[in-house]
This record gives sequence, structure tokens and C-alpha cells, in this order.
Amino acid sequence: MTFNQLVWKMAKGNKSKYLFYFLCNAFAVFFFFMYSTIYFNNSVVAVKESESIKDVLSIPGVALVFFTVFFITYAHRIFTRRRKKEFGLLMTLGMAKRDIAKLLIIENVIIAFTSILTGIITGLVFSRLMFLLFIHMTGLGDIPFNLSQEMFTYSIGAYLCIILISILITIYLTLTKTVSQNLKSDRVVDAIKHRSPVFGLLGVFMVTGSAVLLYCTFSIPSMAQDAGGYLLMSTLGILMGLYVTLSQGMSFFMKFARKHKPYYYNELLTLRSLEYKFKQLTAIMLLVTIMSMVTIFYSTTILIINSLGEQQVIDDHPYDIAYVETVTKNTLSKEELYEVVNKPENPVKKYDTVEMYIYYQDDSYMDDAYHVHTFMQVSDFNKIMGTNEVLNKEQFIDWINMDPKTTSGDSIYENGLAIKDGDSQFKYSLKKTIIDKQLNFHRYTPYSILVVNDTVFQQLRKDLIGDKVRMNLLNFADWKLTEEVAEDLESRLEEINESTPPLESVREVYDVEEAKQILKPVSKVVDYNQIRSSSKIMFFVTTFISILFFFGSFILLYLNIFSNMAEEKAKYKKLFKIGITRREIQKLVSKEMSVLFFFAPLLGCSLAFVYIFSFAQDVGGILENPQFLVHFFSISGVYLLIQTVYYFYSRKKMLSELEI
Repeated sequence: MTFNQLVWKMAKGNKSKYLFYFLCNAFAVFFFFMYSTIYFNNSVVAVKESESIKDVLSIPGVALVFFTVFFITYAHRIFTRRRKKEFGLLMTLGMAKRDIAKLLIIENVIIAFTSILTGIITGLVFSRLMFLLFIHMTGLGDIPFNLSQEMFTYSIGAYLCIILISILITIYLTLTKTVSQNLKSDRVVDAIKHRSPVFGLLGVFMVTGSAVLLYCTFSIPSMAQDAGGYLLMSTLGILMGLYVTLSQGMSFFMKFARKHKPYYYNELLTLRSLEYKFKQLTAIMLLVTIMSMVTIFYSTTILIINSLGEQQVIDDHPYDIAYVETVTKNTLSKEELYEVVNKPENPVKKYDTVEMYIYYQDDSYMDDAYHVHTFMQVSDFNKIMGTNEVLNKEQFIDWINMDPKTTSGDSIYENGLAIKDGDSQFKYSLKKTIIDKQLNFHRYTPYSILVVNDTVFQQLRKDLIGDKVRMNLLNFADWKLTEEVAEDLESRLEEINESTPPLESVREVYDVEEAKQILKPVSKVVDYNQIRSSSKIMFFVTTFISILFFFGSFILLYLNIFSNMAEEKAKYKKLFKIGITRREIQKLVSKEMSVLFFFAPLLGCSLAFVYIFSFAQDVGGILENPQFLVHFFSISGVYLLIQTVYYFYSRKKMLSELEI
């Protein structure tokens, strides 16, 4: 018998094992390729906030690689573990270790090649459908589907790197074992080593303490200043605590259960079996917990961002459309403006203009440094604020144009304002500080605006050298219908500006692109649509990765449970012989599988809730934002519902395989 014939006969004898391993590899290539069709599509990265889209797509990409490394490595380990006896037999018959390595390389090369071919072809068929769904969900318009070299190169390259590492590890572990160790591999039972109830309790305390630290990070102002460091510390603590808890937690539970003897002896078989399996499945349970936690937290966060997007835009844009007018730029009369923006189906409801004067005061201690002071007359301030403030010629109001919830409100003008420009001297005292967001964010609407008496304002414009600007502010009947109006206004202003001198400042220098952005109208609906598009993209990608993680975690559990089917059959046959009834065995199997299928996802859901509950402190807490809970329970409910379906399927499959 030739070497090639031997390889072929072994493949035929283990066709079910080869088939399952081949499907796992093809599955990995398939998802790599489908993801790359989105990430490397030229049109997607070129439209609307292209850099943000790339950042959003990169995060799940890293998660995909991390998961696939573990997934392929684990599937490969299960595939080879049950074949070590064959390798030991071949060594007994005189086959050299070099030939064993050659055998492993040949069969893995064949599987890798067929997996790449199958995964790419399947990906080509389904990627077009998924891309159309992606465009429909995100509303990015009619973007053509295209293929590029990067899609094939990165998909195949990433898979080959992972499978190569798995093959090398397998060869090393197989060839370092003796012949007797390989022959007895299927009869060696892994013992429960390092059983420590104390460490199990310590793991619970680590997870709990890290969760408390995470909550305090966002609820205590002094800790929030270094949120990044505390967030990293608490996350690492949770991960380390999880590993200790999953590996030793059942030992602690067993010790605790022994104190309740009726329960302990009634559930002895289940508890002992779970203690053994938790110890052996620590890595898998940890991965499934992390995947479910990240999936639920990420998906819930995207839904929250999407739901809060509208309110965020409304808070950031008190006016539906705002644009700046200088001495030479955006000089559009009210009549001309209304011709462009005042539509019968969506008329202008409010039109305000405010004059501002920007003065650049030289720093007394540093050359080429200066302080920027933006002045506004009190009549304009009262007009847009709806107040009736009165100022004498020596007073001013420090108006902080920010949301009171996002700023401390400390004024840098507590000691008043003194300006000296040549022979001219001006000195004013602070009457009050007002914090209220009433102007759209713009280059010419700074953090702090100095409101002065109207006469003083005119005097400052006359005596000081600075920039004169006017903010034009418009509100409409329905701001969500103003996208076309904003585009028409932008085109009209660009047309006017083509025949006027460049934008100039007495102190600052603008390039062409910067000047264009300054003169461009600020639109509420445009920012809202950008947030919606970005949220939809993130939600789609998150859903995509969530589906991958869900199926991957299920397959990992399925692989481990059903790869030991021969041992499970032998175990339950022995139990049946000593008097355990079929109904009791069915109950035992159901309890064991329910814990294995639901413990990690439920733990992941709990940790995801801890993160959401903690992050909610930044926006007033979970009670002030009930939509956080709605989105969390919606995502968690769907996740656990699908997991329940897979549990009943796997349970039925297990009972069928055990012939119970």
C-alpha cells in the first residue's frame, strides 16, 4: 500500500470527522470573505463620513480574527485528539515521525484548499445578497457591489495564518508523545486538578469588586476624570475573575452544597459531572461569556446611540439652519434668502440675526500668542434667549453657550475684563455667568461669548481692530424636511462667494478648504442623517458579527459535547445497569445541558448590563433613560430565545445519540 493510498483509506474511514472539520474551516473562510466585501468595498468607504465607517468596521474585524483563531484552533484540536490512537498504531507498525508529520500536512493542506474554494464560492453567492441588505438598512443610496483583490487576499491570508499555526501545534503535540501515550489517548480521562473552593470564592469577589469599580468610575466625578485607566483596570479584573470563577466556581458551589445534604445527594451525579465539565471547558465557557457580553453590550449601545441621536442633534442645534456672514462672504439679503429657503410645504417659522465682534488680544507674556474675545450686544442676546437683561456701560455677561450638564460653568472672567489696545483702554466687570445652549456650534460661536451694552458694542467695533460677523439663524415648520433646502442654500452661497474676495481675518489665516467649511451652512438635519447612517452601519456590522459569534459559540459547545459521544454512551449505559432509570437519565442530561448552554450567556448578559448601567451614569442614570433597559432586554431576549431553540435541538440530538 502506497503512502497516498493510506491517506485516502484513513480519510474514508473517518469521513464524518473530516466532513465536520472541513465545514468548520469553510465556515471561517466564508465569513472572512463576506466581511471583507463590506470592509474593502470602494463605494462604502468613499461615501458620507468614510473614515468613521472604516473605524466602525475595524472593531468587529479585530473581534472576528480573535474569535476565528480560537474557533479553528479548537476545532482542529478536537479533530486530531480522536485520531492519536491511529497515529500510535502507525508508529507501532514502523512509520517514522517524519511520515506522521507528512500525513498531517497532506490532509490539512487538502482540507485547507477545499475549504478556501468552498468558502470563497459560497461567499460570492451570498455576499451580493448581504451587501444589498446592508445598503438597504443603512440608507446610503444606490452603491454598486464590487470585488477587489484585497477581498480575496486578506480572507485567504488570514485563514492560512490561523490554520498554519494550528497545524504546527498539532504536529508538535502529536510527535512529542510516545507510542503508548498515543495508543491510550482515548482511554485517558482528564482529572479535575487544582480543585480549590477558596479560589472559586475569590473569583466571585474579583468579578463583583471589578463591577463595583466600573460603576464608581462613571458615578463619582473624581474618578471620572481618569475614566480610561479605571475602565481598563475594572475590565481586566472582570476577565481574570471570570476565568477563576469558571474554573473553580463549581468547587466552591460543591462545598457549599455539601452543607445541604438532601439537595447534595439528590443532585450528586449532576453536580459531579458539571464540576468536571466546567473544569475542562473553562476556556470555552470564558469565550462564550465574553462573546455574549460584547455582542449584547455592543448591540444595545448602538441602539441607544441611534435612539439618542435625534435628541443629541436637537440639543446641539437650537436652530435648524445657521450660517455665518462676513463683510465679503455669504452676503445674502433677507429677500434673496427667503427665495431659496422659504418653501410653501415647509415655510420658515423664525429668522434671527445676531451681530458678533471678534477681537484678538495679544498675550502679555508670550510672543505671537493671543486671546480671542467674542462680543455680542445685549439686545441680540435678549432676542435669542427670550430674556430682558439690562447692562450698564461697565458690565458684561459671560454667556457660556453649552449644555449645563456637560460643563462646570466656571468663568475665566471672574475678575472682570481689561483690554488695552494702543492708547485705548477698556475695563468691564462681570455681572453674571449664564450657561445655556442657544446657538448652533460654529467656528464663530465659541465656548464663551461676552455680552455687553449695545453702545459699548458699537464703540468696540469702532475702536478695536477685529472681525465683524453676523450669524443668520433659521427655524422651519419641520426640520426633518430641510435637507434639500440646506443643499440649495449651500449651492447659492457658493455661487455668490465665487465672485467675492477670499475669506480674511485680521489675525487668523484660512486655507481654501478651511474657509469653505467655515462658510458652509450648519444644518440640523444633515448632522441627524449622518448620525443615523453611522448608527445603521454600526448596527448592521454588529448584527453580522453577533450572528457569527452566536453560531460559532454554539458550534464550539456542540463540538465539545458531541465529540465525546462514545464516552457519554458508555457512562450512561453503566448508570443504566446499576438501576438508574431512562427517565432519570433524561432528566440528568437535560439538567447538564441546560447549565452548559445557558450559564455562560446569562453571565454575559449580566456583565453587559453592568457596563450599560455604569455608562448610563454619564447621561443621568438608568432611571432617567428607561430606553436603555428597553434596548437591553430586547437584545438579551432575542439572544436567549435563539439559544433556547438550539438547546432543545441539541438536547433532542443528544438523547437520540444516546438511544434513551
